This record gives sequence, structure tokens and C-alpha cells, in this order.
Amino acid sequence: MSGTTGIGPWAAVYAGYDDAALATLANPGLVRRARKDVAAGKVEVLEQRADGAVLSIGGARVELDARGPAGARCACPTPGACQHVVAACLWAREATAEPVADAATEHVEPVAAVGDDAVVVRPTADTHADADADADADADADPDPGPGPGTGPGADPLGEILALDPLAVHRAAGAAVVRAVAREMRQRAETPTRGGSTEVAVDGPRVVVSWPDAPRVTYVAGAGFAGMLVERTGVASPTARATDDRRWRLEALAWVWGAHDRAWPWPEETAAAAPRATGVPDARTVADEVARAVERVLDVGLSHLGRDDLEELRGAGVLARLGRRPAVQRLVTSALGRLEALADRRDAVDEEECLLALAELWAFVRAEPAPDAAAPDERVTDLPHLVPLGARWWVAASGARGVTVHLWDVVEGRTRAVTTGRPPGADPTFRRSWDLPLVWGRSVEALCRGPFALRGATERAGALRPGEGPVVEPLGTLTADALRDVAERTAETKARAEVGFGRRPAVVRVVMVRDAGPVGVDEVAQEITWTLVAADGTPTVVRVDAADEAACDTLLGVAAGSRRLVAVAVEHDLESGGSEAVGLFVERPGGGLGLVVPTLTPAYDHRTWSTAWTRLRARVRALRGRATTHVHEVVAPPPVEDVCATVLDAAVALAATGRRHLSPHQGAALARAARTADDLGAPTLAGAVALVAHEPDAPRLLRAALVASRGRALARVVGSSRELRPDQRAVRA
Repeated sequence: MSGTTGIGPWAAVYAGYDDAALATLANPGLVRRARKDVAAGKVEVLEQRADGAVLSIGGARVELDARGPAGARCACPTPGACQHVVAACLWAREATAEPVADAATEHVEPVAAVGDDAVVVRPTADTHADADADADADADADPDPGPGPGTGPGADPLGEILALDPLAVHRAAGAAVVRAVAREMRQRAETPTRGGSTEVAVDGPRVVVSWPDAPRVTYVAGAGFAGMLVERTGVASPTARATDDRRWRLEALAWVWGAHDRAWPWPEETAAAAPRATGVPDARTVADEVARAVERVLDVGLSHLGRDDLEELRGAGVLARLGRRPAVQRLVTSALGRLEALADRRDAVDEEECLLALAELWAFVRAEPAPDAAAPDERVTDLPHLVPLGARWWVAASGARGVTVHLWDVVEGRTRAVTTGRPPGADPTFRRSWDLPLVWGRSVEALCRGPFALRGATERAGALRPGEGPVVEPLGTLTADALRDVAERTAETKARAEVGFGRRPAVVRVVMVRDAGPVGVDEVAQEITWTLVAADGTPTVVRVDAADEAACDTLLGVAAGSRRLVAVAVEHDLESGGSEAVGLFVERPGGGLGLVVPTLTPAYDHRTWSTAWTRLRARVRALRGRATTHVHEVVAPPPVEDVCATVLDAAVALAATGRRHLSPHQGAALARAARTADDLGAPTLAGAVALVAHEPDAPRLLRAALVASRGRALARVVGSSRELRPDQRAVRA
């Protein structure tokens, strides 16, 4: 082991994680293997900072900081606490000035135990964790409301618990968990005969809490709420572990507070103490406030925006939430994410994207009817036969991220999609994962195993809602015959422009693969390419961004494997013209097909890759210097799209600067666009040109931008509906 000198105080938190605690976090086998790695000197210090360290363990890069194992990051594809993370924790623990082994020999201080009929005091020097469970996959994503790093054996974990901020703990636990625990605690208080005693004891830098019908929970000094350990002996299924662990952690903290005569403040109690609102704002009040906030943002000028200039729009979003306008709130959140990224000068966001988001929001609140003006469009339905086609993990330029799962409805003969996501900075437990529950309380891996029935699904405006209510019933395995039928049906699907508010026009098709061609590297585009030959003989190029290391490894793992690729599911963006492979169907050894999602499915373990894979990787590295560049033909835009682009260019320029007068060049361009619109017999486009050309205030700019963006989207959809030539087909994974 190298680099164990000069370690900073940030590592003191790891003193609280003895072998039993690490076994609870991972499992005993991983702890044994990790200890062998440390003893063999496989831990190499790449970088030491005042707030953490970067290590290399068996070729994997691991980052540690003062948050403990919950904040550790490992570059390997294994989710949760892998062998590399455990080895890094052992290294940090042994490198501290006061090893945790000294704490184990100290006197164990009994604290208190409260119960329904008795108070019990019991030491926990022999505290041991049942380590047969897997790692908590959400532990590394929970925000840490704790007070900071501990100080090893000299830490005061009990004092840390009593100093925790309940509101921060509630944010880390999640609203649903807080409500469930609050309800359980009140029921226990109303029924004194329920349960038994609750034991709370200090064991060096740890506080151990146990009560009847619950696993033992350990709080480690400095690790906060996210670093608490739960002996998961009573978890029914792996998909329930994340929520279940947060429940036990929160309940344990409430019991510790109760043992010291302090009542844990639940949200209902806090809400009762706060002044109640006098009324709910109506739809028109919300619409007027949002519209005014959007117009004032344009008056400032998008290029001159700072975060302080967005406070009024944030307040309008809060008003939409109070007024129970979820669609408005969603659009406000989306626009705010883009505007904040623009204010931070991020290159991924430009003024046009922000203007279109504001125009969509402004038009929606100006046109949206009141809640009682139309019948509700939400209904509960059963879908008896769904076939998974793939999924896509996406990250917007604003920082929002999410996952979209594509399905084929066999009964209705059409594709369906369900999308769930989070705005920028919200819910750190929601992250890119193949086996964490993201949709309907199930993981993407579980949904992609084969056909299933969905009972009790909620459908709104034609889209499925991703809540945990529906019941998923497996119907068997994927077969090539079923996919051929889906491929025939999706090939007949005509491109349609579903350019509604908050949606992007796209269509999903399944292509049967006859042969897999070579893998190459497009060095100019920084992409890896894989040429596939469809059943009708037309080539399809699957592309993956070289910056997405996980997706590259997954795609190349499929290409190098011995399993035959049977089909590929492709999502075509009808507006931008881009395509993306959302599912790769490969043969399973025991029969049936397996579905691989490039952006979510973990790659194979590098140590198990075959010689063929090694040769393929070497070939890809060699091709970087002589990559084949795919040249795309530059086509002049049609007249409608040209007019829309001219209007958008002028509107973006005025919105970015905040000025309200055109330059001579912009005036001449708009005059040409007006003549073209008249020649086309398109009065709506001509009206959009007039809005920008004459006294373009904020409402006129927003209206013109919306009309131009919708017109451009329709023009591109019409163009994309034409069948591409074989040499133009390119699918992005």
C-alpha cells in the first residue's frame, strides 16, 4: 500500500466503519477480497487533496471524501459498494492517525433504551451486522444532512444525531418515506401496547439503534443520514431496499431523539404551526403571474441574465404549485433550468433554446383553459400485453435528467412510452442505473426481461405515468417471431408530428438485423460506429458518443460477444432528423432474446472478455488514427423552414440583447421572408414575420418565436417522413 502518509482529517469518518459495518454495506466476501487487495499493495494513491483522495485499485479509479462510503465513486460498472470501494474504505481507515481497531477495545458506553413499558440499558460492544444483503444502491446518492466529518474514536455520534436538522433529513429521506414513518410513529403512540423496548447505545464512533420488528440501524460519526447502515434482514425484494432503508434510518433517528426526551418534528406538525394560506390562486392569477415573469425576463435580455433576475419566475413557479397547475409548474421548471444554465454561461445552452422554452411556457398559460373548462384527460387502464423495445437515459442541456422506456402495445398495435425524470439538482437518489427502481417501482432491467401485462396504469394525454401504482405481471420471454411482427407493424407507421407542449416528435421502429458489419471510429465526430445490415439488405450505422464510456463499452461488448444480434430498436427524432438505438436484441444461450440498452445496461467485466474482444479493442484503438468519416450531404432548407429560421434568428437576436429595434440586415432578411411567406400562401407565417418586423415587444417576440418553431418542426417532420436512402441511414446509440 502506498501513499498512507499525510492523509487529511477528511478520512476520520472511515474510522467508524469496522469490518462488520463494511460487511453490512457490501457483504463479507467483498470485505475479504478487498482486504487482500490492500494487503497486496494494489491501492495506489493518484491524488491527495485537502478534502479527499483519488485512488487506483486493480485498475479502477475510486474517489473518496469526507462523506464516507456513501460519497465514494468508483469507475467500474458495478452498482453500490463494490470491491474497489470497500478496499478504498479499508485503506482510508488504516491510514488515519487513530485506527478504528483502538476504538473497538475501548469501554462501550451504554446510553438508553426506551420502550412501551420499560427503559432498557444495554451495551453493544459485540454489535455485528448481518451481511448477506447486497449494497444499498441509493446510499451514494442521498444528500447528507449531517454536521460534517467525525473524529474517529473521539467522535460524538450521539451529539451529531441530536444536532441534525430534521428538515434536511426529510429532504434526504423523501416525502413518501417521511409520511409513512410519521404515520407509523403516531400509531405506536396511540397504541401503547404495541411493540416492546427500543435500545440506543454508543459503540465508539457509532450509535446502534434496535427496536422490535425492525433491523438494527447504525449511525456512524461524520457520515450523516446517507451513511447510516441497516441490517436488511426483513426486506421482501431488492427493488424495495432503497425506500426501506431510508424508512429505517429515519425511524431510528426519531427513536434516538425520543430516548432523550425530544420529539421529532414531523411535517404535519410543522405545517400546523405555520400560518395557513387564505386561499388557492385561481388559474387566471397563475397564468398572469407567469406571463408577466416571462416578459420581464425578455426585457432584461437573455445574454445579460443573472440568477437574481430569475427570482420572479421562480416565484411564479411556486404560485403554479400552490394553484395546483402541475403542467405549468413543469414548464416553468424546465425553462428555469435552461435559464440558470445560460446565466452560468454553460456552452451546452444557447439563447435560442431558452427563448423557445419561454415561448412555449408563455403560450401555454395564455391558451390553457381553467381546470373545470374541460373534462379530465387522466384515466386508469389495463394493458394486457406490452413488449419492451428499449430505453434511453437522457440528460438535458439544462441539467435535467431522466429515462424513457419504449414499449409495443400488442393489443392496440402501437408504440407507447413512459418517461420519468428530475429537474436540475433535484433528488440526488435518482440516477442512471440499470437495476434501480425508476419506473412503476421496477428497474429498467426488470421491464426489459420480456413481455408483461400492466394492471392499473395511469394514462394522461396519451402518455403513461411512471408512478409506483401499476402492477407488472411477466408474460414470458422475448422471441424473434414476436419482434418480426413488431418490425413489420412499425415499418408501416407514418411519421407524425406530435409537437405538443413539453414533447418532442419522435417515432420508434424495430429493424431486423441480417448481418453485423465492422466496428469503426469516426474521429472527426468522436463516435464509435457499427455497421449493421437489415433484413432487406439496407445498411444501418449504429453510432455512440465516445465521451459516454459506459455506452461505448456496452456497444463494443455486444459487438465482441458470441451472441448474435437479432434486431435493433431505433428512435427517430422527426424534428432534428437524428436517430438513436434504444435497444439491441441478442440471442440468449438458453433460448429467447435478451434486450441490451446501450445507455443503461452495464458492460461485461473486462476480466472476462475473450481474446476476440481484446483484438477488437486493439483494432478500435488503431482505427483512431485512420478513422472513416461519414460525410453528410448539405441540403438547402425548404422555403417554409427558411422563413421560420429567419424569424427565429431575428427574434433570438432581439431577445438576447434586450433591444427592440432591428438592424438594416435583419430588416432586409425579414422583408425577404415576408415575400416568401406571401408567395407560399402562408398567412400565419407572414403574421409571424410582421410581429418581429414592427414594434417587437416581449409578447410579440414570444408569439413569433412559438409560431416559427412550430412551423420549422412541421417542415422537418414532413421532410423526415420521406424514406432515407440506404447510404443515409445512421442510428445513434
